[in-house]
Amino acid sequence: MNEDYYLYGNVKLGYGNFRISPILIGTMFYQGQTLVDRKNGLQFDESKARKRIDAQKSLASQYKLSDLVEISATTPDAMVKYLDFYLDFYEPPFVLGGSFEARIAGVEHLVERGIKPEDYIYNSISNLKNTKETELIKKYKIKSVVVLILGSTNMRSSQRYAYITENNQPGNTNIIEGLKKIGVEKIWIDGGVIDIESFSHILETQQIVSSALKLPVGTAPTLFLFKYSSPRLNKKFHTKARKASVMFIASWYSNFIFYGAIEDARECFASVYQAIELKKVMKKENIKLFDNL
Repeated sequence: MNEDYYLYGNVKLGYGNFRISPILIGTMFYQGQTLVDRKNGLQFDESKARKRIDAQKSLASQYKLSDLVEISATTPDAMVKYLDFYLDFYEPPFVLGGSFEARIAGVEHLVERGIKPEDYIYNSISNLKNTKETELIKKYKIKSVVVLILGSTNMRSSQRYAYITENNQPGNTNIIEGLKKIGVEKIWIDGGVIDIESFSHILETQQIVSSALKLPVGTAPTLFLFKYSSPRLNKKFHTKARKASVMFIASWYSNFIFYGAIEDARECFASVYQAIELKKVMKKENIKLFDNL
């Protein structure tokens, strides 16, 4: 059976089904990361940064899973600094995240460094009302964009689907067709997790979007975990254990997963690997685990 996927270097991003294992994306230089100087974001420990990226790459190789690094930043100057570091040691593809102003600086700097627009993924856009952002995407011919669905906790899957398909954007179009009109070729759909209730609706949305629109789907499924971490427990361990359990579930119906801080790579890769192996066994044995929930 032919697989449907986008190709980034040697990284395959499946769409229209969940046969290809999800890409795991770890974030570097996020606000509060300990290797970054709290008083001066331009200063960071390069040795620790490389160790963390190398650890993710090693785990991806060990578990035979695909990975990407998201470069995040809160300021334009910091983004340029982080991109230079990354590109001096590593090859594209990667994900360009962070604040909007930082992303602008990042896109412009990537042009200066000769990085092609098809070699990175822009994360993210939620509507087409910011003309500065749409002009940025159009001017620099950005080819891959993550669409982030912004919704409430109890926003149902039908409402999330409507968010990206209704003609509620400038020019009487929807966000998907609008992005295509300005040159975007590869559109990722991020469900936008808020809490555990939204996560459940998003998993259903992902199945609908995958089937109906043939687009890659995923999310950052563990964003809500610190809310439930009890101060009476070892917060770090408690949250990591919960993260692994949520990753296990998310991997069944995701083409990509923003698993969060790159420091959490070990438990996330191990969890997804175990989930994929179980999924293979169940498919082989024709066991339908979730049909009678």
